Amino acid sequence: MDIIFSASIIAAFIAGMVALFAPCCITVLLPAYLASAFREKKNILKMTFIFFAGIAVILVPIGLGAAGLAQFFRDYHSEMYIFGGLLMILLAVLAVRGKGLAMIPMPKRLTPKMSGSDPKSVFLLGIFSGAATSCCAPVLAGAVTLAVISGTFWKALIVTFAYVFGMTFPLFIAAYFYDRFKIEESKLIQGKMLEFKIGAKTFYVHSTNLLAGAVFFAMGVILLALAFSGDAFWAPAVQVGIGNALNAWSQNLLETLTKLPEIIWAIIITGIFLFFLYKMERNTLE
Repeated sequence: MDIIFSASIIAAFIAGMVALFAPCCITVLLPAYLASAFREKKNILKMTFIFFAGIAVILVPIGLGAAGLAQFFRDYHSEMYIFGGLLMILLAVLAVRGKGLAMIPMPKRLTPKMSGSDPKSVFLLGIFSGAATSCCAPVLAGAVTLAVISGTFWKALIVTFAYVFGMTFPLFIAAYFYDRFKIEESKLIQGKMLEFKIGAKTFYVHSTNLLAGAVFFAMGVILLALAFSGDAFWAPAVQVGIGNALNAWSQNLLETLTKLPEIIWAIIITGIFLFFLYKMERNTLE
């Protein structure tokens, strides 16, 4: 990707947003986020920060020059997809049973014991998403290049942070409006308890848990299929076309945005991140 071969903070930010729509990125990162967000219902912005932190644990070291880490994920990409597929299927089972990420209100006799591991589950999804999205070779290679040619550690850190934040920026925007307009109070998100009878046994499953489980299961099957097909980088022609269009759009946008000094963009991007952090703290206290 041409826009990333200059030590530009705004270039890294835009490249991160474009990377979200790369085949292996959107296949893993977006469904994992949506399924976990749909179950969380409240404080989605906080969950997005946890998800962002999990991704950053993988991508920031790579962006700071840990090329061996990126090579490791490329060499064991199929094995990682197998592990990820099995993980998603496990999360699907836990979601249907009302365990794992976040609990919805359930009858007392049906409520499983929780150990406070919900943030850990979201963080684990973020780590896996970061490892899986390291296969976005052109974009990630550009992030490493930015870190190397920037000359200083702090500049490299800011550039890499801008890339990871750009990748998750659409998720932060969605989470902000979700919390801002209290969408969790809508009937669709609240859902309802469903009752299933199998023989003499009766099972209760919340509709949102069932939907999240379906997303996790479908994602797990897709990951396993890609792993065993030997082509984890496959993408339909439509998605490739969208990616090319986004790349062309970002090139044109960057020509306009680079007219501002780098320090201005560093302040703006950091300010946006701190704004989301402030809103998350307020939502948590309310």
